[in-house]
Amino acid sequence: MRVFSVPLSVPFLRTVIAALVDGRLVEGFEARQDPLSLARATLYLPTRRAGRLAREIFLDELKTDAAILPRIVALGDIDEDELAFSEGSEQFSGTAPLDIPPRLGELERRLTLAHLVAAWAKSPVSAPLVVGGPASTLALAGDLARLMDDMVTRGVAWEALDRLVPDQFDKYWQHSLEFLRIARKAWPEHLKEIGRIEPAERRDRLIEAEAARLTAHHEGPVVAAGSTGSMPATAKFLNAVAGLKQGAVVLPGLDTDLDEEAWRTIGGVRDAQGKFTTQPASNHPQFAMQGLLERFGIKRSDVEILGTPAPSGREVLMSETMRPSTATEQWHDRLAQPDVSAKIAGGMTKLAVVEAPSSEMEALAIAVAMREARHLGKSAALVTPDRALARRVMAALTRWNLEFNDSGGDALTDTPSGIFARLAAEAAAKGLEPPTLLALLKHPLFRLGGKDGAFKRATEILELALLRGTRPQAGTSGLARDFDRFRVELRKLRSHETSSLHASEPRAKLRDDELDQAQSLIAALQRALSPLEVVGSTKPFDFAELAHRHREALIALSSDQNGVAIVFEEAQGAVLAAAFDDLLTEQKPSGLMVQLGDYPDVFQTAYADRIVRRPESANAQLQIYGQLEARLTESDRVILGGLVEGVWPPAPRVDPWLSRPMRHELGLDLPERRIGLSAHDFAQLLGTDDVILTHSAKVGGAPAVASRFLHRLEAVAGEARWDEARSAGQKYVSFAAELDQPDEVKPIEQPAPKPPVATRPLKLSVTAIEDWLRDPYTIYAKYILRLDPLDPVDMPLSAADRGSAIHDALGEFTQRFADALPEQPALALRGIGEKYFAPLMERPEARALWWPRFQRIATWFADWEKARRDDIEKIAAEIRGEIKIPLGNERIFTLSARADRIEQRHDGSFAILDYKTGQPPTGKQVRMGLSPQLTLEAAILREGGFENIHAGSSVGELVYVRLSGNNPPGEQRSLELKIRNNDTPQPPDEAADYAREQLEALIRKFENEETAYTSLNLSMWSNRYGAYDDLARIKEWSAAGGLGIEEW
Repeated sequence: MRVFSVPLSVPFLRTVIAALVDGRLVEGFEARQDPLSLARATLYLPTRRAGRLAREIFLDELKTDAAILPRIVALGDIDEDELAFSEGSEQFSGTAPLDIPPRLGELERRLTLAHLVAAWAKSPVSAPLVVGGPASTLALAGDLARLMDDMVTRGVAWEALDRLVPDQFDKYWQHSLEFLRIARKAWPEHLKEIGRIEPAERRDRLIEAEAARLTAHHEGPVVAAGSTGSMPATAKFLNAVAGLKQGAVVLPGLDTDLDEEAWRTIGGVRDAQGKFTTQPASNHPQFAMQGLLERFGIKRSDVEILGTPAPSGREVLMSETMRPSTATEQWHDRLAQPDVSAKIAGGMTKLAVVEAPSSEMEALAIAVAMREARHLGKSAALVTPDRALARRVMAALTRWNLEFNDSGGDALTDTPSGIFARLAAEAAAKGLEPPTLLALLKHPLFRLGGKDGAFKRATEILELALLRGTRPQAGTSGLARDFDRFRVELRKLRSHETSSLHASEPRAKLRDDELDQAQSLIAALQRALSPLEVVGSTKPFDFAELAHRHREALIALSSDQNGVAIVFEEAQGAVLAAAFDDLLTEQKPSGLMVQLGDYPDVFQTAYADRIVRRPESANAQLQIYGQLEARLTESDRVILGGLVEGVWPPAPRVDPWLSRPMRHELGLDLPERRIGLSAHDFAQLLGTDDVILTHSAKVGGAPAVASRFLHRLEAVAGEARWDEARSAGQKYVSFAAELDQPDEVKPIEQPAPKPPVATRPLKLSVTAIEDWLRDPYTIYAKYILRLDPLDPVDMPLSAADRGSAIHDALGEFTQRFADALPEQPALALRGIGEKYFAPLMERPEARALWWPRFQRIATWFADWEKARRDDIEKIAAEIRGEIKIPLGNERIFTLSARADRIEQRHDGSFAILDYKTGQPPTGKQVRMGLSPQLTLEAAILREGGFENIHAGSSVGELVYVRLSGNNPPGEQRSLELKIRNNDTPQPPDEAADYAREQLEALIRKFENEETAYTSLNLSMWSNRYGAYDDLARIKEWSAAGGLGIEEW
């Protein structure tokens, strides 16, 4: 039996291939002088990527550009979970094809299991265990499929479930065990009926068949290299290869430095009765190889070492770092030994540790290290299980136009084609929610029968008309109805009729030809989404039926002017098309019933495992690998990224079907087995000469804990050596921090625009005057630059909507019954309110909260109106007025107002009232001139600015009427215009004259071209603004002390 191992610091594949060519692996076989003899050899490697690398190394070793190479077979793919022999490999030397049934497709298997789980979940006992809809059921079926794979892989028969005693476990596990016993009978019968077998079972059968074929009649060398035999079937195969006359097995990084006692504890220690006194250390990186050597029946000393460890190799460093926890008490003596200490010191050279404050900074530091390697003419590889970190690094490398390969690929649902498919499903399922609809319409793959950008303007018009502000009705039909209603209201506005639109709204400026474009877009969208929309939202359909309709909608949405559905083009489109084909080719039901609202989640769950690989460049010197893809690869510099708990090593996987004690009793892998596999990858990668280890203090904004492997490495290295490694890594963090730092941080000054006098506004309303006093920049942006802030997309109903409805209802009531109240004023007001609340009543918050509040307001207002009318001669509601203020140079300023209510009393004086649904200003604020709305309306009245009111009239009262609908529903607040409590209140007439005087002073001040429109002149009111703060760059200059505002 020929078993070899390659030390960590020796290039694995190159050493194995050189040994094979030189005749050191297989006795009597030497190919350097006779390269053609390689054709008789077979080389088994753990991954397809390793096979591709081996071909290049063979040519390097033979020093030729072309050669007949050995048969190179991928013994296992990722993590040896899905070994896949080609059908051609089952026919060798004229043997008949293997009589092995075909495998059950992964998607078909999960859907069938989901059907079983859904049926089981209908029972009253099991229903609480399966929650979350069909997507959760499908995910649970995926976990069940993984459990089945584990049982097949470990050779655990279904009958073993009978050994579990339900009463020993929690009720949840009792119910899950009950289902597994049902599935134990139903599942094999189903497989037999359709003539298929489990994927894992077929894999194991193929491996066993290949081992039998090699044992029976194979000529030529057979080498299995790089596998640790972590699966029983693989271990059996390696045992068969090692027993061949010309067979050889090469192990990766067997630990020959660990003492024998600690080595035995890795596999567990048994007593005389065969019971474990020390449990196996399945989280140790050597766990699989320790069991493999036991299967071989040999000792570590029987394993021949290929190659000599490098002088600064990390074999001892890794051996001690990964020492079993039951044997770490030996560190005190071992690390003090001079030879061990010297080897650890050598292993810490060319080892850097990057401690970044955040994932973003970690990614940038990694990119800097890779850029440095490229600058030095070295190859570099980032190895990380964290795809988010990998994407950040790729973004940084792209920033510098550095060529790289990414082996990890992207999840189908995260590619442009996958995102487009998800958006189409979500748009139809969620009634065309504005954010989803806009994302779909603005997606690069959206065509709808036109060329790229054909609907760009139509989309912008639709967004402005309907999708900004409150949400339109659901579905394309609702969208069409609301758009028709918008056009009607717009025509009313243009005809000067009562309209729900206001002339100042940006959408009121849309032209008819522009609206026609948006209407055509809605009609085309209605046709494209009809396959999904016609099914309704309540009736469940088979998943395959909805997927078929989904595909039809995608074709319509993405077809260009030539009829090509570009969503299914290129590599990502091909993967998406294959995903649909897997489900729809056989044209049979999937068995999983789904409502349209649940379909997007089910779609994403069903295809979450589909990966789109990126094309690779043969010349790229920078590589980005996952842990599995990195096995047996070679690079001058290796960077291990994302070394935090939960990432590397990964968090233990939770099995919803079997608890940890149940898995242990059945002989299945425990969750920490994944830790051992990641530890082996960590140790192997540290065999590279130049290594950088990185981790961040925060991941996703939350504090992160550095990997246990780093803590162990720190303990073994010692404080001084660890500080040196951290210092070596700090330079990359420093470089990364400096990348985006300007040479000089110079705070900007507060913007102070000084537009020409001719452009400055000559007409403002009384409400705009308040803005002018507090924040002149708002006047500059709104009335000079004419910038109107847009409503947010899918804006919820706001207090402004409620206030408008209440104001309009009260205004119409007062106008209609100005002369006399009706017999039942509250009932009449409610009737008027129904008209103005009707557009809001589709929203649940309006029906449940706002309308009941308005009804309370109506009752209160009716009583208040009755009591107030006794002293009123005449009432004017929603009355407009204005006055002219001459400024010279033929410039005249117009102050306008629209008063909610003006009352003429029996004594000839007037009262001005304003309705407020929010908190009204206080008398002190009005007296100080900070809220001059009512005093300026009084000034307009006194100058005869309101129709049918003579100049010189007296204002006797200024009133705010607060209408909240709470308790009390309304409140009259007559203003006492004084600053301090013991002051004599200022009369309204005097306040009006003072406000008029101050306004003219303000107007004349801004008639000077040197007067700037600055921001937040009254910083105590800063929280009232925000629409133009970004344009005014307030966060920049206020941070420099312009306002003394600490946070914005």
